[in-house]
Amino acid sequence: MKFDEYPSVGFFYDSLSFQFPYFAAVIQKQIDSFGDHWLKLFENELKVFFSNDKKRIDQAVRGYGKFSLDSMKLQVKFQKAKEYENKTYEEAASEVYQNKEYMFGLYLPGILLSHYLWRHHFLQHIFFLEKFLPLVGSGDGKVFYDIGVGTGFYSKEMLTRTKLKGRGFDLSPHSLEHTLMLLGAHNVANRYEANLRDIIKEPVTPAADYLVNIEVLEHLEDPQMFLNFLTKMLKSGGYGLISAAINAPNADHIYLYRNSDEVASHLVRAGFEIVDSTVDAAYTPRTEGDIVPVNAAFIVTKKEGR
Repeated sequence: MKFDEYPSVGFFYDSLSFQFPYFAAVIQKQIDSFGDHWLKLFENELKVFFSNDKKRIDQAVRGYGKFSLDSMKLQVKFQKAKEYENKTYEEAASEVYQNKEYMFGLYLPGILLSHYLWRHHFLQHIFFLEKFLPLVGSGDGKVFYDIGVGTGFYSKEMLTRTKLKGRGFDLSPHSLEHTLMLLGAHNVANRYEANLRDIIKEPVTPAADYLVNIEVLEHLEDPQMFLNFLTKMLKSGGYGLISAAINAPNADHIYLYRNSDEVASHLVRAGFEIVDSTVDAAYTPRTEGDIVPVNAAFIVTKKEGR
């Protein structure tokens, strides 16, 4: 494969082919599916965040590969058990969110790169760009909240593509550290405030004009209670982008959503009104009865007076 116009993607491909040859075919699959649009976005991310540092890219590839292998193993177990491993939030937090070595060595690079390398994650990004951002417009003088920032990817997208100011909330100091690194690389950290905060124990005011909450619900023991607090963080007439992973086991996935209707029901019960949605599978089922991970993303709003 030749990447003359995309040298960072080219080096990434070479590193992935060397370290995890089984996963290297994903690059061609993404190009076949999404073309130059995907290549330009991925090249820019690698160039800006990793500064064309080959050592850092190698390390990120190593983390992504380990993360993907773990996900595959858990999916095989899930295919048989059809249940997630029984785990409390505290157990998941200790194993994942509060474990700096795990977060920076595997989880954070895996999640960041999955936004480009996993089909359903990239389709969610397209939905964000084509459906959610037009509702935001320039965002001049307005504020968004990102609850459960993860790698900071969607905070970065909101800040680099609008004039919004942002506040991010997470229970992992390592997620917040990575978020500030990402925003700093893109020169937008001056419009952002990172908060190590539990929004249920410490409710956030005032309500924001926009909010994003990407793949957090499945990490919780009681996502309905969380959404009941989340709806208070969005102004009436504002817009939010909320997504959840369905049938997608991971080390920190606790609540099993089996279909998108279950997610939608939780959103409506919390007081949100669904404006638009997308449901995207990670891949085409390989055999009859194959359970495929799915992302469900919803654009929501609140009626005046709610």
